[in-house]
Amino acid sequence: MFRVVAVAALAVVLASCATQYQQSSFTGGSDVKELRPDVYRVSFQGNGYTTKESVQVYWLYRCAELAVEKGFSGFEILSDMQFVMRRPPTEDRIGNPLASSIASLRTRIPVSPEEAAPAALWRHDLDLAHRSVTPTRLARGGATFIYIPSGGAAVPKPGIEGDVHFLSKPIQSAPPKIFNARDLLAQLEPLVKAERCNNGNVCPHVHDYLLPKGKLQ
Repeated sequence: MFRVVAVAALAVVLASCATQYQQSSFTGGSDVKELRPDVYRVSFQGNGYTTKESVQVYWLYRCAELAVEKGFSGFEILSDMQFVMRRPPTEDRIGNPLASSIASLRTRIPVSPEEAAPAALWRHDLDLAHRSVTPTRLARGGATFIYIPSGGAAVPKPGIEGDVHFLSKPIQSAPPKIFNARDLLAQLEPLVKAERCNNGNVCPHVHDYLLPKGKLQ
């Protein structure tokens, strides 16, 4: 009886905190689907306490981690994505930080017809033994929100899903679309493993790893 109560209490505690970096579970997490040996659909689902910023960091970290696990140098985002950004700190005329310095903005990663065309080819390529006969489609990417009732109110559960193409040759990062996996891991690991903010979320930060070099103003 005590064990049942302890497990129930632990479940309540976990459910009242933001989703951590983990594989998919009842509190959320990452899920991976192989579309072909070098193309994967990666998703990360948060719970009602998880911020979009945390979900985004975990999704990018999982993509980079998976690339290294599979022996690739980096990855290219195939899906049409929209990431949340944070402006770098700014000051007003007398040197005081402006409130807008922590405001959010969005950056979009479009998919051109040329980039989408190769992805369309492997939807109908059934030569690989591990492939399903069911056609797949390119994930649209970006943030998704699922609303669940909580005491009569709707609670958003942020999630993100996108397809990534792993690259074998040594590459340099060209964010926000192409990333060197080990470099991105080095940039995100301090955020993923640092102390948490706001119910266990990744602490707010400037997303300089999503901007091309020299573009952070």
